[in-house]
Amino acid sequence: MKKLLTIPLLFAALALTGCTLTGGTGGTGGTGDPEGEQTPPPFTNPGDNLGGGGIAENPPAASDSQTMEDANAAAGETEQGGDPTAAAPLTAAGKITEGGDYLVSGAIEGKISVKAEGVHLFLDGATLSSAGDKVITSDYDLTITLSGENSITTTAEKTNALSCDGHLTVNGTGSLTVKSTKNAVKGNSITVAEAALTVEADSDGLHAEIDKYDNLTAAPTPTYEDGGWVVIDGASVTVKSGDDGIQADTFVLIKDGSSIDITTNGGAPQTITEQSSDNGNGKGIKAGAIDWGAEGNEIVSDLYFIGIEGGTVKVNANDDAIHSDGEIEISGGTLDIASGDDGVHAESLLTVSGGEINVTKCYEGLEAAKLEIGGGKIDVVSVDDGLNAADGTTLPMGQANQNCHIIISGGEIRVDAEGDGVDSNGSIRMTDGKLVVYGPTRADNAALDADGGILMDGGYLFAVGPLGMVETPASNSAQNVVSFAQNQSISAGTNLSLTDADGDPIMSVTTRKACQSVIISCPELAAGSAYQIYGGDTALCSFTVSGTITAVGSSGGMGNPGGMPPGGGHGGPGGFGGGGRW
Repeated sequence: MKKLLTIPLLFAALALTGCTLTGGTGGTGGTGDPEGEQTPPPFTNPGDNLGGGGIAENPPAASDSQTMEDANAAAGETEQGGDPTAAAPLTAAGKITEGGDYLVSGAIEGKISVKAEGVHLFLDGATLSSAGDKVITSDYDLTITLSGENSITTTAEKTNALSCDGHLTVNGTGSLTVKSTKNAVKGNSITVAEAALTVEADSDGLHAEIDKYDNLTAAPTPTYEDGGWVVIDGASVTVKSGDDGIQADTFVLIKDGSSIDITTNGGAPQTITEQSSDNGNGKGIKAGAIDWGAEGNEIVSDLYFIGIEGGTVKVNANDDAIHSDGEIEISGGTLDIASGDDGVHAESLLTVSGGEINVTKCYEGLEAAKLEIGGGKIDVVSVDDGLNAADGTTLPMGQANQNCHIIISGGEIRVDAEGDGVDSNGSIRMTDGKLVVYGPTRADNAALDADGGILMDGGYLFAVGPLGMVETPASNSAQNVVSFAQNQSISAGTNLSLTDADGDPIMSVTTRKACQSVIISCPELAAGSAYQIYGGDTALCSFTVSGTITAVGSSGGMGNPGGMPPGGGHGGPGGFGGGGRW
């Protein structure tokens, strides 16, 4: 075999050269022989619910959504700053009954009530507090422009510190710290632009709610014009909250240049279990659950939306880090996420077209009824499923949910999961992009799992996991696939590589956990051509692509199908990400 110095074909083109991580070759236990001197036992796949490829019917189609455009249109142009030179000094708490500009500085104790339209407050070195009530309230739209360092604090029990019945805009070049025993900043809708906002709240940090629905006797038809939304536009927002960090009735937009750091309810627990994820409280960024009437009836709506266009977003949440009761669209930005439940969760549609998503800790990584990835870089470490398409519907065993799918048409995705690596209650289709799955070590889960079948129609796939629940892509895939298995465990830290017949490397991944199953698909797998799979410098098998699905290796003697031999589990240098990147 020629030395694996670089990966010139696949990994040079994919910027995946660094996938050859440090670590020894370990006990690979190869059963194949490149010279053909031994004939391995026939390959059997005891856990494949498609019977070794099967036929995947009803290929999923990408969704058509205009929600990002609708949300941006509703938010309108962001109001920036203003001129405080002609502002009237406000030196004491009380009511503002005339519109105009007011300059607030120094220490003021008590409540400032805005009872007029067209009020613009300029806070310049202001220290505002109230021991018995809210600090600032407004019956109308209100703009607050910041310069210098400012603070708003209420110590009254279960009281919002800054509350606006209309649209609240916080802008300027200064900073504001808000501390509250309930929601720190509450408005019908909220925009934070350019300024630095830090909030500490016993309940929600930023809370946008359509209060006028509370007194209705019949369910309303919500619109974005009614409010209930939060926009962060080039601002720095830091939140420490007992409940949700940012809660919006309708949508949340995070624009380029923003910097967000949210910790909710103490952050993700040290040890995450299914029970702890179900009992989590405090989502990082949440959109949805409009309620109306005295009973607080919730409305199911297609308005619920979170859009992230850019900036940096760091969330450490006890519950879901980013959650929408409708859609989520991520087109840019850098997301650093730790969650006690889902990293990113959308009830209906989650699309990723750009940006970087790094989920370092979660129960499940990215979850939605429809998960569509067309770009960006995604790293997920999960206690259960890494990527998951589910909508909560329970169907009979073996029946696919046509409302659920995962489509990968681009991007670079790396999943390290102890549940299923990529799991769909419907189908999975890959047409482009790069996907590496470090699957589970338990036999009751698999690197790939789809009730409606897996279509490999393009892209680069390298998925490793245990035996027992192996699911290979469907035989009507457009791109060839090789599925290798062996009884003996391949140790964590082993460099697994696919080469051509001459030993020239095509693709290479160092597994982070022990595995027995390896599934590979790439455009270079040509019918009738010969290839080899190596574990370090040891040839595990050689094979010729004989059809869409080529099964090689051996998984005979299945007295304990899928049982991981001794030496399974996590391992390898540095755990997830240790020693290299794509």
